[in-house]
Amino acid sequence: MTTLILAHGILGFGDPFGVSLPVNYFNGVARHLRQRGFRVETPQVDSIGSIQARGSELGKFIANVPLAAGERLHVIAHSMGGLDARFALAQVPGVRERVATLITIGTPHAGSTVADALAKQAGPIFDAVPPFLKNALTGGLQDLTTAGVARFNQEAASVSGPRYIAVAGNAALGGHELVLFQLAAVIGHETNDINDGVVTRASALRIGYEHLDDWPVDHAGEIGWTVPPVSADLPILLTTPPHFARYDDLVARL
Repeated sequence: MTTLILAHGILGFGDPFGVSLPVNYFNGVARHLRQRGFRVETPQVDSIGSIQARGSELGKFIANVPLAAGERLHVIAHSMGGLDARFALAQVPGVRERVATLITIGTPHAGSTVADALAKQAGPIFDAVPPFLKNALTGGLQDLTTAGVARFNQEAASVSGPRYIAVAGNAALGGHELVLFQLAAVIGHETNDINDGVVTRASALRIGYEHLDDWPVDHAGEIGWTVPPVSADLPILLTTPPHFARYDDLVARL
């Protein structure tokens, strides 16, 4: 059986104490992949902590997941979760040998324009940031700035062994139902770069990784959340959520 780890981003959550919740960060993805026969783990790390704190927690979890002899697992990480996974691979003993693949989705490998704007508390991007982001991003914010991730990249270069895959989101290919559609337009105007409303394409597609086609969604849509927000874990959906197909494509590449 193939083992998958879903690593959540800042402000995110997994299944604390191994208890499945009715609403999940990766909206319905774990249940969907389990139904397809995969073993899926959704660890909880500090929602607003630093990369070091979160990466240490994630690494400890990965190092202790029971595996069959010779088995290696695959990490699918969203946003800051990709940086956490990179820290774990580089800094936590016993992790690198267990990871066959790291897939990062909307991960700010070169920092986030939004984090920069929030840290400065000024500028057009800061003005366009939704209030819930301004109020919530605290503990790990500095680690997600351009300068913060530059320091991280010096300390946690990619280690050999795992296969690395990166995906970027392009909110311009989505629609007005996206949570961060307007912010993405402002970022695109200011940076002249494709982005998902939080992370630019240039930052998400780390050099040396395999790059997949852009997903036509914003940062929230990458994990299945659009407007109106509907939990894919609740038995009320009449159609298969479109983000399931994107995750099916990811696991087909493993």
